[in-house]
Amino acid sequence: MNNYRCGYRSGMPALMNEIFERQSAETGLTYRPAANVREDEQNYTIELALPGFSKEEVTIGFEDQVLTVTAGHQPSEEVKGPKYTWNEFGYKSKYQRAFQLPETVDADHISASFANGILLVTIPKKEVQPTAVKQIEIV
Repeated sequence: MNNYRCGYRSGMPALMNEIFERQSAETGLTYRPAANVREDEQNYTIELALPGFSKEEVTIGFEDQVLTVTAGHQPSEEVKGPKYTWNEFGYKSKYQRAFQLPETVDADHISASFANGILLVTIPKKEVQPTAVKQIEIV
């Protein structure tokens, strides 16, 4: 397991800390799609480059404050493809990226869209209520 950590960025340090990269059981290769992360007052937005995939081949999971995006396609064994003399990308490859999200995200309202090979995941922030200061009387 490889751990990659980005430096501290104010406002979203936990979001940018990538937590794992797994090896694919089928080919031994897992690719990390390129990602862009934006933040505004209401949302975090993650864009992932997944060219060549359809939205049916992409899964998004959220567990224990970790957002995981996986994409992969497996051609049917019945379909005979050409014999390559040089092959730098395969259809059995797997793409995966995971992000540790802060506790201030509203996991129930995460949404995603997919167009032109770009996955756009919108992660709304919870409205944080300021903690009230209570005065304690000294007796």
